[in-house]
Amino acid sequence: MPSLPKHNALAPARRRGRGFSFALPALIALALFAGGCARPAPTHEKMDVSFLPAPGDLLSSAGDRLDPAGLRARAATATYILVGESHGNACDHLAEASVISLLSQGATKPANLPVIGLEMANPALNPVLAEFTAGKFPPEELEKRLDWATNWGHPFAKYLPVFRADGKDPLAALSPEDRAQLPRQIIGPAPEQLAFLREIMKSHPQGRSTDDPRQTARFQLIQSVWDSAMAEQAVRARKATNRPVIALAGTAHVEGGLGIARRIAVLDPGAEILLISPWRGDDLDPNDANVRVYCPERFESRMGMTLESRPYGEEFQYVVTEVTRESRADVAGLRPGDVVTYAGRHRVRSLTALHLAGSDAFRNKEPLTLEIRRGRQCLSVDLGPLGVPGSMGKPAPAPTPTSSPTGEAKP
Repeated sequence: MPSLPKHNALAPARRRGRGFSFALPALIALALFAGGCARPAPTHEKMDVSFLPAPGDLLSSAGDRLDPAGLRARAATATYILVGESHGNACDHLAEASVISLLSQGATKPANLPVIGLEMANPALNPVLAEFTAGKFPPEELEKRLDWATNWGHPFAKYLPVFRADGKDPLAALSPEDRAQLPRQIIGPAPEQLAFLREIMKSHPQGRSTDDPRQTARFQLIQSVWDSAMAEQAVRARKATNRPVIALAGTAHVEGGLGIARRIAVLDPGAEILLISPWRGDDLDPNDANVRVYCPERFESRMGMTLESRPYGEEFQYVVTEVTRESRADVAGLRPGDVVTYAGRHRVRSLTALHLAGSDAFRNKEPLTLEIRRGRQCLSVDLGPLGVPGSMGKPAPAPTPTSSPTGEAKP
C-alpha cells in the first residue's frame, strides 16, 4: 500500500503575543471541517480480500488467508499442481520455492513426493537434472550445466531458490518450444481463450500494429504447441513415476485453466488439477486459480532501476524502489520514490508499457524517456538510446520539469 503523506503536526501555540489567540479558533475550525466531511462507507462494494496480505502470503480463491496446512489439504488429492509466475518477478520464484517445500515436507511417504517440472528447461537436458537430483553437484552449478543464458535468458539467480527448495526431489523438465521434440498431439486453444490470446499478441511489438489473420493463426499455434508440450511432459512424468507433478510456468499458461490444464485434461482425463497463481492486488477473480500468492509486480531494469506496483485508488502506480549508484538511471536523475507515469508515449498502467516503450526506442533509434511524478512535480527523465554501443552509463541531462507553476502533472 502507498504510504500516506506525512502532514506537519500542528505547531504548539506560542504563550506570548497573539499566537495563542489565533491557534484555538483554527483548531476548532479544523475539528468542524473534519467532522463535516465524514460520510458513511459504502456497504454494497464486494470485499475482494479479508486481510491485508504481505508479499508471499497465500490466499484462497475467495480472498481469505490460507495457511500451510490449508495448502497441503487443498493439494492432497491433486494429480497436477500448476504454479504460475512472471519470469522476472523474484517474489514469484520465492513463492514457488515455498510451495515446493511445503508440499514436499507434507508428503507422508516417498511415493507422495512431487515431481518438479520446469517450463524453462529443455527435455534434452534431463540427464543434467537427474545428476542434480542425485546430489552430484550443487544448485549453483545448474546455470552453467543447463546453459541457462542461452536456453532461457531470465536471470538464474531469481530461480535459484526453486532449485534449493528441495534438491533431493526428482525433476522432470517441461519443454519451452523444442522443434525437435514437438508434442505428439497439438491441442488447439479453447474458443473462450481466443480473445485473451489476441490481447497477449498485441503486447508483442511485432503483433500490436497488424490484424493479419496468418500472423494471428501462427501465434495461436505457437501457444498451443507450447502448452501441449508442457502438458505432455507433465503427463509423461506422472505416468513414469506415479507421483504428483508440480509444474512451474508463466501465468498465461496457468490462469483460468485454459492453457496447460486444458491439455492435461485431454491427455489424462479425470485427473485433479490445482492452479496456483500470483495475485498482484487487482480484482480477485476466483476463476483464475484455486490458490493465490500475493506478489506485487516488480521490474528490475538493466539500466539500474527497480519498479514495483502499489495500489493507488482504483488503479496502480509504479514506484521506483531502488536505483543503482552510477547506473544509467542514476545518471539520468531517477530517484527512489519517483512514480513513473509515462514510458515514451505509453501511459504506465502496467509494466507492459515499459516493454513497449523500450521496443519503440530501440526500433526508432530514439532515447527512452520516462515521465515521473516526484511529490507535486512532474519531471522528464532521458535514459538515452537503447542498443547503442557505449551509451550505457553515458551522462544524460538532469530531469526536466514539465509541470505547470502549480505543480499539476499533465494528463
